[in-house]
Amino acid sequence: MEGMDLDLDSELMQKFSCMGTTDKDVLISEFQRLLGFQLNPAGCAFFLDMTNWNLQAAIGAYYDFESPNINAPVMSFVEDVTIGEGESVPPDTPFTKTWRIQNTGVESWPPGCV
Repeated sequence: MEGMDLDLDSELMQKFSCMGTTDKDVLISEFQRLLGFQLNPAGCAFFLDMTNWNLQAAIGAYYDFESPNINAPVMSFVEDVTIGEGESVPPDTPFTKTWRIQNTGVESWPPGCV
């Protein structure tokens, strides 16, 4: 999930490793708790059943399903503007490398990328 905090990732992984139960009611409750009660028990049971009652896989499936479909910007290389392909720069020489690229996708690039 984009923008997810690394601390949250490690916290979730730690919680997953502590879950050693096969009791479906416990798994449903834990699923709800980890999601901050965003999903009702039937919804939790759906994702858990779909993943053979594997809590970690069910959480992943939920976030995959709930995440918006975002088209990433696409680009293609046009030309080297400064140092060309195959040209060398002596060691310890400061330099700036510039490429010309083109947006070949349908999505606009984020502000500041032009």
